[in-house]
Amino acid sequence: MRQLEKGPADFLRAALQLRNAANADDLREDLIDAIADRAFIGDDAIPRTPKAFESQRERARARLPAVTEAATRLFVAIAEQYQQVSARLSTVKGPLARPAADIRAQLSRLVRKGFFSSTPWERLAQLPRYLEAMQVRLDKYGNNPERDAKHTESIAQLTKRLDERLEQQRKAGVRDPRIEEFRWHLEELRVSLFAQELKTPYPVSYKRLEKIWQALVRS
Repeated sequence: MRQLEKGPADFLRAALQLRNAANADDLREDLIDAIADRAFIGDDAIPRTPKAFESQRERARARLPAVTEAATRLFVAIAEQYQQVSARLSTVKGPLARPAADIRAQLSRLVRKGFFSSTPWERLAQLPRYLEAMQVRLDKYGNNPERDAKHTESIAQLTKRLDERLEQQRKAGVRDPRIEEFRWHLEELRVSLFAQELKTPYPVSYKRLEKIWQALVRS
């Protein structure tokens, strides 16, 4: 862990690429928190006895190097895609301003201070694809701007519902993991609509998401 605090290999370059999202110290802490959580606990049950704690510590010691390598590699991949998208957005003008505004909002949700440790591990692996899809969307926008605008409005409506429900839960002091999962369904929907060639791990559509949402609000 002391070695990690110095910063893993390639960290400084990645931190520079992510400088618009958070400063280097916050990014280092974020990365270390994610590595520690994945290596020390991961999908295991929380140890409740001294014996269980010792066993957990030995498992953590064994898997820490592999987790560090995987997390750092993913961190670097996200940073590279983030920098490319950010650079592209900084030069946008004319008709691309409309989709660019939506992409900036999406980007700020995905990559921000504390994103690496707060994003579920299985979803972190998908972030490079989500970021790549943003660039694909910009590349294809000119082919059918009306289609892009239509999908943007539909996604905005779903996002508004999600934000309202999350705010209600925050005020009530509760957390429904199904609502959190719906957020990631929205990201997959964006890939399906704007960058089909990047593919999604499961079928996704407005109709499917509407069905999922109605099941959530009824329960």
